[in-house]
Amino acid sequence: MKGHDAIAKALHEQGIDTGFGVVGDANVFIVDSMVNNHGTRYVSAPHEASAVLMAIGYARASQRLGFATVTHGPGFTNTITPLVEGVRSRTAMVVLTGETAVSDRNHLQKIGTRELCAACGAGYEPIRTPATIAVDVATAVRRAHAEQRPIVLAVPYDYEFLEVETTSVPRHDPPAQSLAPDPAALDKAVGIIAASSRPIVLGGRGAALSGARESLLRLAARIGAPVATTVLGQGLFRGDPFDIGIFGTLSNPVASEVIDRADCVIAFGAGLNFLTTDRGALLEGKAVVQVDIDVERLGDLSQIDAGIIGDATLVADTIVSYLDQAEHKPSGFRSPELEARLHDHDPAREFTDCSNERSVDPRTLTLRLDEVIPADRTVVVDAGRYMRSALKLAAPDPLSLVTTHAFGSIGLGMATAIGAAVAHPDRPTVMVAGDGGFMMGGILDINTAVQNRLDLIVVIYNDGSYGAEHIQFHNKNMDPALSLHRWPSFAAVAQSMGATGVTINNLAELERLDDIIRTRSGVVLVDVQMDPGIISEVIGGAH
Repeated sequence: MKGHDAIAKALHEQGIDTGFGVVGDANVFIVDSMVNNHGTRYVSAPHEASAVLMAIGYARASQRLGFATVTHGPGFTNTITPLVEGVRSRTAMVVLTGETAVSDRNHLQKIGTRELCAACGAGYEPIRTPATIAVDVATAVRRAHAEQRPIVLAVPYDYEFLEVETTSVPRHDPPAQSLAPDPAALDKAVGIIAASSRPIVLGGRGAALSGARESLLRLAARIGAPVATTVLGQGLFRGDPFDIGIFGTLSNPVASEVIDRADCVIAFGAGLNFLTTDRGALLEGKAVVQVDIDVERLGDLSQIDAGIIGDATLVADTIVSYLDQAEHKPSGFRSPELEARLHDHDPAREFTDCSNERSVDPRTLTLRLDEVIPADRTVVVDAGRYMRSALKLAAPDPLSLVTTHAFGSIGLGMATAIGAAVAHPDRPTVMVAGDGGFMMGGILDINTAVQNRLDLIVVIYNDGSYGAEHIQFHNKNMDPALSLHRWPSFAAVAQSMGATGVTINNLAELERLDDIIRTRSGVVLVDVQMDPGIISEVIGGAH
């Protein structure tokens, strides 16, 4: 068969049945073969960056391999920011890109693809010869799973039209393994835990991926510890009476008090970044035990007292066994008083609503969204200062929360949400974004969502500004005019593309939200107006 069909066949044999992309002369025939000869579901994106972000959203929401494809030259250079996001969010995916013909030294779109991959941290795997297509595709898939990052599969254009001998390579299915902890590291950690009198068990996304919920709750009960999560671990302990919620800069007042009193933090699958630790302040005066399957993450972002390489479930169960053998007595950090305070805590009482006739308080909006959107949902959060409120929108479990914050870029959320919605067509996906980020690409992607008939709820926290910059001007008592913008009506633009578009200006209009969500059909965009000055007052420093 022709080389382009051999590539499509090899991708199919490696289990890739869904892909996102933008076609050009260097990949169009591969995509045609994938769709028409091998039954791949293909979602066409309006921009190469969107295609890669859709694959990221699909991979993170489904826990399957993501796949995107673009053409050579500018088609590939347009993917750089999403590739870095994929690298830093540790997303397993393959990005197939064309390469200019080997024989054409002066092609207009020639670029150093390998060097660009190295610069953004992605892996590079070329199709070496027409005869090695199946092996090279399988290698790219294996590397993506093993390295947990994007692998760029580069296909020289002239290989696609050669007659090649077809071969098959067995499908790569990553083996499930549990890494046992080192006994010496375990002894040190157990000694620290046993000596603590006010411990907290902290779970991150890694703990959720391990399926460690029940094991961590057993450990917490065994040592008398409240439980908490990172932002990406939200929902891991939902329903437990001693779940204090997010540990970090987004902690509620009760959690903040508990964290302040704690003398030991036992973190499972949590990176302990500057937001989780408030730049280290929340770990001061506390012994820290960190458990992760990646040795490079131990102590990388925060100083720790003991580090254990191992699977969260296995390590937690082993620690409980050690404590049982030692007849360790649990601490009294859990108490009926704490349980009652957590039970009675009401997020609406944490603040005074600052809405007015032309603006909705972002905190009130988040609480309202939580009430009216079906609880079984996928939540996607773009980046921006509104995140301090929007990240408290509950997902049913940690793996149903997808964020686009790993590279600190705004504007990645909408395309990512499309991929997540494709992964879970049986439930709504809600995507929250700021107006500035949404203008960077979200408007283009509405059409893709509509054309694919996705159940997607888009909510814009619209303060008419680049919020992080506005708050910088505000904090320095400077004129914020350079951060302010006059955007088109997002609701009208959404309607022009076939979506439902609604603008909400105040609390009275916010009452319509229940009906809007309940009667929705297809893509719904809700543009909520906010006052940038009020947000600067109520949110405080940049996030």
